Amino acid sequence: MQNDISEKKECPCTYPGCPRHGDCEACKAYHHGIGQKTSCERMGKE
Repeated sequence: MQNDISEKKECPCTYPGCPRHGDCEACKAYHHGIGQKTSCERMGKE
């Protein structure tokens, strides 16, 4: 996982304060683990 600021700016997540912002795999694991879709999936970006 890279914590590069330019990578984070490209993340389509609607909540940039999220600790998983810019880390798609961690985001998917978290949201799918609690039965939710990710922001990307809700916006049709994935």
